[in-house]
This record gives sequence, structure tokens and C-alpha cells, in this order.
Amino acid sequence: MSNENFSIHGYNLVTLLKRLETATSRLEDVTIFQENLVGSNSAHQPSATGAATTSKALPTPASSAPAPVAAPVPAAPKPVEQEIPRSIKEFDNLIADYVDVFVANSKKIDPLVLQQAELFKKAFIAERNFLLAASQSKRVELTDKSFQEAITPINKEIMALGDLKDKNRPSKFYNNLNTVAEGSPALGWICTSTPVSFIPDLKDASQFWVNKILKEFKDSNPDQVNWAKSFLVIFDELKKYAKEFHATGPTWNAQGGSLADNLKKINSKSSDSVPAASKAAGGPPPPPPPPPPASVFEAKSEPVQSDNKSGLDAVFSELNKGTAITKGLKKVDNSQKTHKNPALRASSAVPAKKHAPTPPRKPNSLSQKPSIHKPKPAKKELVDSKWMISNFHNVPDIIEVEADMQQSIFISDCESCIIQIKGKVNAISINACKKIGVVIDKAISGVDVIKAQKLELQIIDSVPIISIDQSDSCSLYLSKTSLETEIYTSSTTSLNVNVPDGDDLKELAAPEQFKHTIDKSLKLVTNVVEHAG
Repeated sequence: MSNENFSIHGYNLVTLLKRLETATSRLEDVTIFQENLVGSNSAHQPSATGAATTSKALPTPASSAPAPVAAPVPAAPKPVEQEIPRSIKEFDNLIADYVDVFVANSKKIDPLVLQQAELFKKAFIAERNFLLAASQSKRVELTDKSFQEAITPINKEIMALGDLKDKNRPSKFYNNLNTVAEGSPALGWICTSTPVSFIPDLKDASQFWVNKILKEFKDSNPDQVNWAKSFLVIFDELKKYAKEFHATGPTWNAQGGSLADNLKKINSKSSDSVPAASKAAGGPPPPPPPPPPASVFEAKSEPVQSDNKSGLDAVFSELNKGTAITKGLKKVDNSQKTHKNPALRASSAVPAKKHAPTPPRKPNSLSQKPSIHKPKPAKKELVDSKWMISNFHNVPDIIEVEADMQQSIFISDCESCIIQIKGKVNAISINACKKIGVVIDKAISGVDVIKAQKLELQIIDSVPIISIDQSDSCSLYLSKTSLETEIYTSSTTSLNVNVPDGDDLKELAAPEQFKHTIDKSLKLVTNVVEHAG
């Protein structure tokens, strides 16, 4: 049958059907688009041949043409929330697996210890929010105001940890409070380009107090031992985390937005401020950050006048105190100085003894070979982050050591010499030394003295603690800024502490005699026996 039989008034019926099918398909597409708010490709798009036919066909009469269809207006897409990066998920796991365990162990110790542990956890949550905001923001320099404001919530919690410790000095859990207060500045790794080496240094600062806890409760209180170990493992895991995700500091997003805006959005969502693991533990979300206090992350430009500070103020203060290293020392005439008086130096040297040849012994004697003692060579070297100073004997010149806050000092087997430690160091240990003088600028953890004889120790700036054990005839010289130093002694005799009194020094003798009595409740009461001066 020919096509002429399917035409109506000059219009081809096949062409009209194809056009009607095309219009129907477009209407279906618009309906689907409006229902799903997302445009989809039609399953019934007209073929190329059909389209060409439509474009060349004559105008359709008004009675049979479909109604004109307006072009669809695309709907605005819904905002898509950014997926949480893997680094933040791992940080949430760190909080859940280690920080929450530490908080649970703190609950077994004391409510005061638990209160500090919860502040410690809040500092971790604040740092988690900062890292999440940084992953969505362009890089910001440490000196930028927006960076200082961003770390304010972390700073607030760290300062609260130190304040809690300072307000509870008489507490019998003071060692626990000190442990957390000294270790919490490790969260300042976000302000350094070498966090992998920064975190272990702050772990060493709290290790001193951890050792005291382990020594005291090793056999008597397993809860205290578990508490101390669960705190130290946080530093190890934090170091691994920083090494994997932030080896050179916080990770930024070159295509991101403003750090302040992103952090504000994150803090405004209380549900997002607490990791999922924290919600499961039942912990409340942290409150919005208060007005920013003085940042403990900033290095101070003025000299530090006192040591009544906590948090990272004590960590990031100035390392050197100028050239007035000998201020407060007792003046000595040149005639009394061994390095300026050769005759005096020669008279103070210990003459070598000459031994007569040892006659041969009988073969049946058990001690046939005479012992040959070779003195060990003097050594002053930096091993990793520890200065090793040993085997210096009768050295007329001052042995100087330039150190920084990430290094510790170990002095052993030295005699008749003077050692000067310049700069702010982590910790100092003096072991088995005799007739030596040690001049110290400043130490973060403290000074440990073991088995020393005739030791003179001078503090130019300040140290928090001096511990002296099994020593004899020691003299401490404290400056005005070091009068709050805590001095612990055990099995030590003839200890004198010299403090400034005007232009002179006042000598205070540490008591050696104690009186022990038993009270009515069968407890041992110990009192110092004071003697009239």
C-alpha cells in the first residue's frame, strides 16, 4: 500500500505519529525531572532520523499540534556535606581507644584525678575540631591571628589542667596531677613542623612523675600502675598518628576556605564536636569556646620574670637568659682561682703513686695477675637528645654545655671540675660525682642528684624540683626566681641551702635528725628535731 493512502490534507501520517511520540517523551522526561529534582536522560530520545524528519516537516495544524512545553528550570542542588577525612576518623579512634580508657582508669583513682582527666579529653576533642577545620581550610601561618584564635579552645583546656594542679598542691594525688599537667602540652605539636620529635620530649617531662607513681604503688595499688601506663601509651599512639598523617604539621587544603569560618561551623554543631566514640561513652559535648585568653602557644618576647606558669607558657618561653650567668656568685680573688694560679693548681693536683714491682706469686695462688686499671677517657658528647658528660677529673677550665629544651643532661664520674649548663633544658641527672660545681640556667623537669660528695649546685633562673639521694656535703645556691623550688632529700647529710638575703646569702641547713612517735591510733608520727642556732 502506498504512502499516499496515509496522508491527510497533505500531511504524512507517519511523520505526525513520530512528532507526537517525541512530544510525549519530552513530557515524561519533565515529569521525572520534577519528581526527583535531578535531570535524567530519557529512555525514549528520538533517533537522528526522527529528529531530522521533524525539523523538515511542514507546520502542523493548530487542531492537531501538541501544546508548547516550557523549558524545565533546573532545581538548586542540595548542599552535599563533606566527608570526614580518614585522618580525623583515626583521631576519633585514638580518643576512643586510649583517651577514654585513661579517663576510665582515672575514675578508679579519685574524683579530682577524674576531673583533670576529663579536661585532658576536652583538650583532645578541641584539637580534633581544629584538625578537621584545617583539613577544610587554606594554609594559615602560625603567627596569623586566625591561627591563634583557632587554637584558643585547646589552650583553654591546657591552662585549666595546670590551674587544677596548682590549686591542689596538698592533695595526696599531686603526682597524678603533675603527670597530666606536664604531659598535656604535647598537644602543641600542631604548632611545630616536627611533631614526631616534639611529642616524645613532652612525654619525658611527665615521665619523671610517672616514675614516682610506679615506684610508690608498684606493689600496693595496681590501679595506679594501670593509670600511669594508660597515660604514657597515649603519647606513643599520638606520635604514630602524627607520623602517618601530619609528619610536618597540620594538613591543610589548598582548595579550602577560611580556617575561622570552618572552625566556627564545626564548633556550632555540638553533635559534631564530640566524636562518635565519645557519645557512646556518654560524655557531654564541650561548650562553645569562651573569649580567647592569652595564648600559651605564642613564644613570649619579654624575659620571663617568674615561674608561676602552666601549660605551654612553660614550654615555649625564652630559652636563654642573657649573659649574666655569674650573677649572684660569690666573688673569689684571683689568688684563689686554680685556672689563674698555676702554683695553686699544681698544689691541688693529686700526685700519681709509684708502685714497686709486684713479686711473682706461686702458681697455686688464685690471684696471680695484678689488676691493671686504665682510666676511662673524658667524654662530652650529644647522643640522640641527651648530653653525656663523664670522667672529667681535675679540669681547671669550665666545661660548658649549650643545650635546649628538647635535650637532657647526664653527668657521671666527674671530680674536681666546674660544669656550666647554658639554656633551658629538659632534665638534669648527676650521678657519682665528687667535688664538682654545676651552674644551671633553667630546667623543665628538675635535677636529680645521686651519690654525690661535696657538690655545689647553683640555679640561675629556676627549676621546679631538686631531688638529692645518698649524698653528703652538698650546697645549693638558689636565686630570687628559684625560691619556689621543691627540694626532696633521702639518705643525705650536710645539706645547706643558700638563699639571697639582700646583697648577701643566707645559709639554711636541711635537718638530718627526726623524732618518731606512735600516736593513740597506732600511727607513726614523725617530726623534725630543731636545734638552736
